[in-house]
Amino acid sequence: MRQDAEVIMKLTDADNAADGIFFPALEQNMMGAVLINENDEVMFFNPAAEKLWGYKREEVIGNNIDMLIPRDLRPAHPEYIRHNREGGKARVEGMSRELQLEKKDGSKIWTRFALSKVSAEGKVYYLALVRDASVEMAQKEQTRQLIIAVDHLDRPVIVLDPERHIVQCNRAFTEMFGYCISEASGMQPDTLLNIPEFPADNRIRLQQLLWKTARDQDEFLLLTRTGEKIWIKASISPVYDVLAHLQNLVMTFSDITEERQIRQLEGNILAAMCSSPPFHEMGEIICRNIESVLNESHVSLFALRNGMPIHWASSSHGAEVQNAQSWSATIRQRDGAPAGILQIKTSSGAETSAFIERVADISQHMAALALEQEKSRQHIEQLIQFDPMTGLPNRNNLHNYLDDLVDKAVSPVVYLIGVDHIQDVIDSLGYAWADQALLEVVNRFREKLKPDQYLCRIEGTQFVLVSLENDVSNITQIADELRNVVSKPIMIDNKPFPLTLSIGISYDVGKNRDYLLSTAHNAMDYIRKNGGNGWQFFSPAMNEMVKERLVLGAALKEAISNNQLKLVYQPQIFAETGELYGIEALARWHDPLHGHVPPSRFIPLAEEIGEIENIGRWVIAEACRQLAEWRSQNIHIPALSVNLSALHFRSNQLPNQVSDAMHAWGIDGHQLTVEITESMMMEHDTEIFKRIQILRDMGVGLSVDDFGTGDG
Repeated sequence: MRQDAEVIMKLTDADNAADGIFFPALEQNMMGAVLINENDEVMFFNPAAEKLWGYKREEVIGNNIDMLIPRDLRPAHPEYIRHNREGGKARVEGMSRELQLEKKDGSKIWTRFALSKVSAEGKVYYLALVRDASVEMAQKEQTRQLIIAVDHLDRPVIVLDPERHIVQCNRAFTEMFGYCISEASGMQPDTLLNIPEFPADNRIRLQQLLWKTARDQDEFLLLTRTGEKIWIKASISPVYDVLAHLQNLVMTFSDITEERQIRQLEGNILAAMCSSPPFHEMGEIICRNIESVLNESHVSLFALRNGMPIHWASSSHGAEVQNAQSWSATIRQRDGAPAGILQIKTSSGAETSAFIERVADISQHMAALALEQEKSRQHIEQLIQFDPMTGLPNRNNLHNYLDDLVDKAVSPVVYLIGVDHIQDVIDSLGYAWADQALLEVVNRFREKLKPDQYLCRIEGTQFVLVSLENDVSNITQIADELRNVVSKPIMIDNKPFPLTLSIGISYDVGKNRDYLLSTAHNAMDYIRKNGGNGWQFFSPAMNEMVKERLVLGAALKEAISNNQLKLVYQPQIFAETGELYGIEALARWHDPLHGHVPPSRFIPLAEEIGEIENIGRWVIAEACRQLAEWRSQNIHIPALSVNLSALHFRSNQLPNQVSDAMHAWGIDGHQLTVEITESMMMEHDTEIFKRIQILRDMGVGLSVDDFGTGDG
């Protein structure tokens, strides 16, 4: 041992003036130090080496170095050392290599070692310096596995240094963009990648993303090395060390070209729907947009009608698709019910199946929206053009129909039909049963309707029949047939209700729609005023009468508003004694333009235009005022009679109006008499009788006046 120590000192101190320093340094070194002589025997084995191998120094010193060599390297080691001794280099090549050592207990440990050859006194010695590299190798293995994993990812990945230079990229990045690591290394992404001029902010947004210091993402249109345009979603994730210093940035890319195409497809179709194009045009828009996304494709749409597919729309070049494969999807309503079929044909291999399925999925939803939109449009059109209760065309539809006939120089005959006595059903059973009565009338009309005839409902109880048979005999025959529709009573709630029809007929060559309808309406009004249950041709004289009535009606409203009516008073005297028993108040109207208008004209007119109650209220108030004035002049009037319209008695405000006037002028009930017609008394209307009883309870006198005979 002493001799070995002397050799070690000579080896280490041969060129060192500070004798005795190097040997203690090796002894205390944290790296394992092993010295072997020319016989490959271990001469020196420091404590650090003991820790690495697990052998005590005395177990190793003097033994062949083979005991420290891993088993798999032992067969080649003697020849390796011999070759090196005979002419090898002073420092063994690969001195920094990693080596997996085998410990005494058989376990293995990764180390990093350096081996030096030293010559002294004609002999060759080797000094090995070894340190534990387990942590480094574990990290290196982890990094290696991570690189392998990243390299096998489907998603392109690049790693950037803090200056945003590329230090690593995977195979997916190379496959997407065409640049390998040798070309990409050291480049910044915004310099390496081709960025088209449109969108204009592409490059700026990419640069902004690169210099983010927190996770972020954005979408860009880029060009591959071959010039192919692709939409990508780029995400960036900074990597910081434990001291929060930026070490690297990881950037990932996703090809969203197909996703963008689908988004564009959806956006284009929805934008078109907002403009509400015709149904077939909307279908063509859907087909064209699908074709713009799918290469070499042909698209067809079918709508289901009563379960049968009806062609809706298709693309223009279906014959061009070669070696076609077909895709079919059912278009469903919100409730899941089938509403149509989407059929797509594509050339084999032109697109991936997954992409076609995605396009088909979004397209069938868009087609479903279009079908629902059409259904809503038809429903709105139905509401606009048809009567919801009867299903008949309405006034709007009639206007379009007549305008079309007039434009074609066809002269139709217009029958305006009013159903009489519906009010009786309403009064007896209510509006719901009245609607049932009208529906029964409509059903009877439909049974008699000819193919070339047109029937519509224009309002409540009024219908219009349009016929193209315009000779007089046919016109009158049709009118009689219409009247016969209600010849049998309508059974409502097991009760018979006799109804009649008032029919106005208009026919005049070359006249427009408004003329035909207004004149037919005038003719119907004439029939109704004369008791109904008949038909009447319109005549010019009747038209003049209607115009006069309109002008006179406006003047009457103005006269009532401006208090231009007046009362005249007719004494009522007993014929036998000549004694005055009362005075009758009679309304009179003198118009500045029309002169004296008799009650026989303006009273029915007031009933027609809804002013009769206002006249009655004024008559009551004015009569009470006059009674009060006579009383103040000591003129004794036994009673004052006023005439009220039967329509006024239908108002539940009548008793209050009489009471208010009497209180306002201090009139007692016995001083006032209200005259009612005999026909009204015969109506047996319980509501009217209630109001009569209230008036009697107020002390107001009642008398029955048979208008037209002059008897009271």
